[in-house]
Amino acid sequence: MGKLVCKKCGAEVSVPVHCGKEMHMEGDQLVCWMGPACGHQDVPEHCGTSMALKE
Repeated sequence: MGKLVCKKCGAEVSVPVHCGKEMHMEGDQLVCWMGPACGHQDVPEHCGTSMALKE
């Protein structure tokens, strides 16, 4: 499973799942694989900044 990571402290959380698959980043939102009309949410924050997808 993919991870979101805090750029400041390195804390990691799993990428949320929607409709049975991991959500993906579109701008500053996490979006369902079926599109934003199906499901979307803000990227979580940690240490006062948005988390990023771990590479």
